[in-house]
Amino acid sequence: MKKQTLWYNFIFLLCISIGVYLFFRYLLTLIFPFLAAYVLMRILFPVMDFLHKKCRWPHFLSHYGTLFLFFAAIISGTLFLLSKIIGQLRLFFSNFPVYRQILKNTFSQRANTVCSCIDYYFHLESGTSDSLLKHQIAQFNQNISESFSENLGTTLISCASSWFRVIAILFMICISMFLLVKELEPINKKYRNSRYYQQTHSILLHVKKSGLSYLRTEGIILTINWFICSLGLFLIHNSYFFLLGMGIAVIDALPILGSGLVLIPMSLYFFINSSYLSAAILLTAYILTLLSREFLEAKLLGEGMGLNPFFMLAAIFIGLQLFGIAGILLGPLSVVLIRGIYALVPKPD
Repeated sequence: MKKQTLWYNFIFLLCISIGVYLFFRYLLTLIFPFLAAYVLMRILFPVMDFLHKKCRWPHFLSHYGTLFLFFAAIISGTLFLLSKIIGQLRLFFSNFPVYRQILKNTFSQRANTVCSCIDYYFHLESGTSDSLLKHQIAQFNQNISESFSENLGTTLISCASSWFRVIAILFMICISMFLLVKELEPINKKYRNSRYYQQTHSILLHVKKSGLSYLRTEGIILTINWFICSLGLFLIHNSYFFLLGMGIAVIDALPILGSGLVLIPMSLYFFINSSYLSAAILLTAYILTLLSREFLEAKLLGEGMGLNPFFMLAAIFIGLQLFGIAGILLGPLSVVLIRGIYALVPKPD
C-alpha cells in the first residue's frame, strides 16, 4: 500500500510539474498583459477606493486620476533611468578606442612575455609562439567580422521584432488597465461566486505569500544595493557608476555569487595600487550590500519560499535551462506553484 501511495504521489507530482511547465512555456506569454494589468489594478484599487469613499472624490477623478499619476510616475522613472544608462553607454563607446588600445597594449606585453617563456622552455626558435599567436588572433578577428556581417541583418530584425513585441505588450497592459477601471469589481464578484473559487483562491494565496513576497523582497534589495554600489562607485569617481552599480546589484541578486564577486577584486586592485581610500569605499559598499541583504531578507521575507539556498539555486538553474533568462524568476515561481497545487490535492491513505 505504501508503495502504491508513493507511486501515486510521484506520478501526480510529475503531472503537476508538466502542467506548470506547459503553462509557463506556452500560455503565460499569451495572458501576461491581461494578468499584469489585473494585478496592477488590484494594487491600485485600494487607493482609488479610499479617494472615492473616504475623501469624497468623484469616481472619474479618483479612479482615472490615480491611474494617470501611476502612469506618469512609471514613465518619468523609466525615462530617468534610460537617460542615465544611455548617457553612460554613450560615454563608454566614445572612449572605447582608448580602452581598446590600452587593452591591446597590455595583452601584447603579457603575450610577448608568455611566448618568450614558451620558446625558451620548449627550445623553439625565437618568435615561433608569438607568430602562431598573432596568426590565430588574425584568423579569429576575420571569423568574427565575417560572422558579424552575415548575421547583422538577422540581428537587427530580431531586435526590432523584440522591441515591437515589448511595446505591444505595454500598450495592451495600459489599455487593459483603463478597461478594468469599470470592470474590476464585477470581475471580482463573478470570481468569488465561481465554483472553483475556493481551490483557486488557496493556490493564489500560496503563490502570493511565497512567490510574490520573494519577488517584492528581491526587488527592494536590488534597488537598495543598486543605490549603495552606485554611490560607492561615484565616490571613487568612476564614470560608469550608475550602469556598473546596476550590474553589480543584479549579480548580487543571484544565489551564491553576491556583490563581492566584483567589489572585492576591485577593492584589492585599488589597494595594490595604493589607492587605499577607494579600496576602503568599495569594501564598505560590499559590507553594506551584504548587511542589507541579510537584514532585509530576514525582515521582509521571513520563512519566504521555504527553499534553502541549494534548492533555490537548483530552481533558478533549471528555470534558466527551460525558459532562458526569464527562468531566474519563473524557476522559483514554478516550484511555488507546484507545491501550492500539490498541497491542495487529497492524498490516499
